[in-house]
Amino acid sequence: MQELPQQPRYKLDFNERSDHQPDWIAQAKVNTDNLWQYPNRQRLEQQLAQDLTLPNDAVLLTNGGDEGIDLLFKYSTINNKQLLIPEPCFSQYSHNAEIWQNDCRFISVDASKPLAINQGLLIQNIQANQWLVITRPNNPTGEIIYKSDLMTLIKAAEKTHAKVFIDEAYIEFSEPEKSQELISAEDYIAMNNVVVLRTFSKAFGLAGVRVGYLLGNPELINQFRRLAPPFNVSSVGLQLATQAWQNRDQVLPYTRQIASNRQRLTQQLNDYGVEVFPSQGNFVLFNASDAMKTLLFNVLQRHGILIKTALNGLPSAVRITVPFNLDTLSKVLDKVFSPKLIAFDMDGVLIDTGDSYDQCIINTVRDLSGATVNKQDIQNLRDAGGYNNDWDLSLALLKNRGYSGELDRVITVFQNHYLGQENQVGLIEQERTLISMGLLQQLKQDNGLNTAVVTGRPRAEAQLGLAKINWQPHEVINADDVSRQKPDPEGLLQIKNTRLVDDNAGCWFIGDTVDDMQAGRAAGFICIGIGPDESLLTQAGADLVLNNVNQMESLL
Repeated sequence: MQELPQQPRYKLDFNERSDHQPDWIAQAKVNTDNLWQYPNRQRLEQQLAQDLTLPNDAVLLTNGGDEGIDLLFKYSTINNKQLLIPEPCFSQYSHNAEIWQNDCRFISVDASKPLAINQGLLIQNIQANQWLVITRPNNPTGEIIYKSDLMTLIKAAEKTHAKVFIDEAYIEFSEPEKSQELISAEDYIAMNNVVVLRTFSKAFGLAGVRVGYLLGNPELINQFRRLAPPFNVSSVGLQLATQAWQNRDQVLPYTRQIASNRQRLTQQLNDYGVEVFPSQGNFVLFNASDAMKTLLFNVLQRHGILIKTALNGLPSAVRITVPFNLDTLSKVLDKVFSPKLIAFDMDGVLIDTGDSYDQCIINTVRDLSGATVNKQDIQNLRDAGGYNNDWDLSLALLKNRGYSGELDRVITVFQNHYLGQENQVGLIEQERTLISMGLLQQLKQDNGLNTAVVTGRPRAEAQLGLAKINWQPHEVINADDVSRQKPDPEGLLQIKNTRLVDDNAGCWFIGDTVDDMQAGRAAGFICIGIGPDESLLTQAGADLVLNNVNQMESLL
């Protein structure tokens, strides 16, 4: 099995700069002469205020954006202020509400616009003595409340003597070419009821340094300043944040590239039929079934890419941070959402052989040794691996019970039970199909998808099985076509070579045994296990385990 890298090449689960550090970092310098002294944040606060044309007391540095949120909760708790928070919201807000146990009112989404902030309901519920919280662009959706709508909310709050906390952690990614949608810090300061959160963690690329800042009317900011620890930002953090600010001209080219990639990624997902929520953040959000979420997460992780599949209050959502270099992510997504080859094992996947092959094994062991075995004995050997061929499995069971005969004799007895004799109906008649008409119709469509069956059955029996389910895939690899059966990947590699499928294309293999999963992984296939033992198949290499093959319909 391929080993995971020690560190993911693309960490796309926390909206950091995943693969492109700021250019200035290479020349960054940290002065260690005065690290024995407590840090002084005032110099950088005044620098920010001066460059943003603000009064000196209008800026407060914080330990990342998270401390800014903590200060809001601390302030509202001490002063008995209710927080009015629209959903869906950044998990830090719901987490803090649980920890602080203060008065928080969460406003549900607009039913007519799934996942959208319900601006109308917000206005209806604004009251005096409140703080309205707006995240712009919103996390986890990326929704942007445009300038005119934001001003409507701010004015509605002002009329009721409420205040507004605007979380702009992702504002630099918001349509960087449409400056008319941005609100300057100077304009925010002119509004006496507004505090704005910004950060060096996202566009500036300093998530590990933990520096953010609040800006607003000095009277409001000073109330937050009283609640902040005096030495909340480290000396090293202050030095690096200062250098980041001095090189802020590097931010726009970066955010433009992310915005372009966001559009490309959205279009790619749309082309797969995935509906992506409109985003102005450095991430995209979409819904997926539980099976697709698991498959997507595991396949991407195998390729060194992490994504977010557990989001606050959104059980079906997937969020992917947009990388600076999109090609690697794009290629792996194509393998998951647009496979070029899907291969199936036959027995236990397409056809139920519990009353045919398994019973033949039981009868063969009885006839040749007088011993009794059951289906659990058979399954235990299959789970151990190395017995994809039921003749070999029968021989192994017999040898464990003292049989010293040859394989040829085992095959003869087994086949007599399976195919039948002159006065005996073969157990092959007990077989039933497992694959539904719906899935078969999907596989039969002429959509450029190559289909195959890779089975341990001999050629004649493989064709009997396909006739039973009324399907002829593009390729069939049986026991007569290979010198080494599964878990060796020979059969699967034959198909890739025959159908001219390259290693960068999506190839899936669906099987029900440890041998199937090991063969698929060795051949570079995405592996989907079928059966009740999820743990066993996952350990053998399955990217996803389904109860039955027909759950594949939702993945195609």
